[in-house]
Amino acid sequence: MSDVLTISNKNTKVTSALVVFLFLVSCLAAEGTLFVGLEGSSPSTFTSDMTGFPNVTWTSGYSFDVSGAAAAPDGTIYLCEGAFTTHLYQATLTTAPQQICTISEDMSALAYGNDTLYGFSNYADPKGIYSIDPASGAATLVLDVYTGTGFRFFALDFNPEDGLFYGYTEYGASGLYSINTDTGEMIQLTGSIPASNGQGRGLAVGNNTVYLTATRGDDGIPYFAYDISQGAGGSWVEFPNPYPAYHSTGGAAFVPAPIPTIQINGHVVGSDEPNGLEGCDVILSGEVTYQVQTDLNGYFLLDEVLANADYSLEISLGGYETYNDNIQAGTDDIDLGTILMNEIVYPATDVVVVVNDENTEAEISWNPPAPLERELESYDVYRFLEANATSPVLWELIADNIDEETYIDADWISLELDFYQYAVVAIYTSGLEAEAALSNVVEKLPVFNPPQNFTVDEYSGLATWDPPVPAPGVTLIEYSVFLDAEMFTTTETEWLFEDLINGVIYIAAIQAVYDLGESNVIELEFQYLGTGAGNNLISTTELLGNYPNPFNPSTTISFSISNEQNEQIELIIYNLKGQKIKTFSPSLCHPELVEGRGEASVIWNGTNENNQPVSSGIYFYKLKAGGYEQTRRMLLMK
Repeated sequence: MSDVLTISNKNTKVTSALVVFLFLVSCLAAEGTLFVGLEGSSPSTFTSDMTGFPNVTWTSGYSFDVSGAAAAPDGTIYLCEGAFTTHLYQATLTTAPQQICTISEDMSALAYGNDTLYGFSNYADPKGIYSIDPASGAATLVLDVYTGTGFRFFALDFNPEDGLFYGYTEYGASGLYSINTDTGEMIQLTGSIPASNGQGRGLAVGNNTVYLTATRGDDGIPYFAYDISQGAGGSWVEFPNPYPAYHSTGGAAFVPAPIPTIQINGHVVGSDEPNGLEGCDVILSGEVTYQVQTDLNGYFLLDEVLANADYSLEISLGGYETYNDNIQAGTDDIDLGTILMNEIVYPATDVVVVVNDENTEAEISWNPPAPLERELESYDVYRFLEANATSPVLWELIADNIDEETYIDADWISLELDFYQYAVVAIYTSGLEAEAALSNVVEKLPVFNPPQNFTVDEYSGLATWDPPVPAPGVTLIEYSVFLDAEMFTTTETEWLFEDLINGVIYIAAIQAVYDLGESNVIELEFQYLGTGAGNNLISTTELLGNYPNPFNPSTTISFSISNEQNEQIELIIYNLKGQKIKTFSPSLCHPELVEGRGEASVIWNGTNENNQPVSSGIYFYKLKAGGYEQTRRMLLMK
């Protein structure tokens, strides 16, 4: 408690017309009822809704001996009766007072604020403002306003707009004061009311205005009002007294107009609990915040919600997505109906796509969602162009109801050349879909399918095959046909090998040649059983070629040598610059090295004379036998 007193009395002049105008604006903008009463032989109480201030109209009410009055926000009116022994009553504007206790100290005035009933005691020691327990009547000192000042606030009330008490005294420096019970500071706003021998014995605060009633003095003294927004140095404004020929002590209370309220209800269900979700936190936030939980069946009721206000609604429960909504409350109750709370669902993770070496299929693999708080039913897999990654409407569903974390896209081989991505969508109970999990980007490269059903008739030497399976993005040009080291080209699907020797085992091969590349080589081995040359006499010297070509790491170079030249043989390999890379000695090139045939061959393993590997590129090989020379080209690819 503080004994500090600050008194401010500024003699600011405000014209009566201006003050009345300010009061008119204030009173017309607010709602409430001023209740007044007097001490005596149960005089009638009066009320006014302050319409038309200062020309107000009074309505008589029940009769009661009032020495002090105060009103709670809910419309409850507390009344005190008696000077030395004060009885406390409870009433409303329409219901008669009922005694609830006897206060432990005398009370000459009542006030209500901060959910507490207060009173001013003129006979307690010390004199001051006390809090009152309406249940027991116990009074506890809050602030000593008398010691050092001589103040006796027979008229007192609390202003909820600024959290201060306001009191009127004719003792000490008389006038109207604001009182801060936390700091003990008391500031004089204005002096005594402008009336001969005028005293104030009733005071109520409403609409940020002090209404001073129960004015004692000469008969016919009016009531007075003071607009608190004037600050210090303002003026009093008169308004009619319903007791014009009567003067006594009494009390006053300002009863705020009931604030209209509504009810808001709803039914919360889950995507997996259609009958209702129990224990959801329902929070309605606005100027006032309301909070409840849903019951066993998911229903909730927000009662006594202030009407004519805007609110934000939030409903939350662990494992579910938070529900948010904006509500504009009018004056009618609101039924929000059924509110769906979706389960929190997590996407698949680590989606990876790997295309096989043959470029014919793509394997999509992924990891399950984490954490897996809900029952997962299956996965859906989508494929789309990389350019359409942000446009799910353009995605193609290629598999649904997948119950494993892997899928093979066998249609990869038939896709057009482009860049592709995949998406995996986790599906939970009630068909709830998680966010799509995207894969890495993979490029569809051209596929060079080889010819099919390649075979060689062992009696005729006729090779036949079927065209390759068509592949998108590539065009078949021709076929390369091989017999040992010799290569032929054709656009047909058959080739007759000629000059075959009976009983000799040959290696035949076929390869499809496309505009963008070549297929794998398909080989088969066969023994010729038909009729042929029947001997190994070679009458012509010829460089036959090499196989395979291109090659890595080695290739076989074949040639035939006539008997007359078989001791003068030289096979030389050059690079593109014409530099000699390697020379094969005559002993390695003798035709007797090829059993049963009048042909010879050597194997070059891509090394130079020092057996060091040479680089990739184009090389030339030249056969020199006597006066014969012939050169061919080959490609080493590493």
